[in-house]
Amino acid sequence: MRVVNVVLLLVLMLVACSNSDEITGEITKIEGGMVYIDKSPLKVEDTSELEVGQNVKVTFIDTTAEDDWDPNDFEVKNIEILE
Repeated sequence: MRVVNVVLLLVLMLVACSNSDEITGEITKIEGGMVYIDKSPLKVEDTSELEVGQNVKVTFIDTTAEDDWDPNDFEVKNIEILE
């Protein structure tokens, strides 16, 4: 019974952590490791390829269950520059 509970807990944790989401929009500001997509900030490790005015699609993972926009709660997986 204990093994079943542990396995169930691990499955639930993996499902919660794979909460991948996307945001598409224009970069309105780049400042201090933050990229603002239509005024929504995201922490980005490398901003060297990004410019204000570019349209992008950002894939990220929300690491919390809270329903707010806190850039500390997101892990950016991919940034695609749209034409």
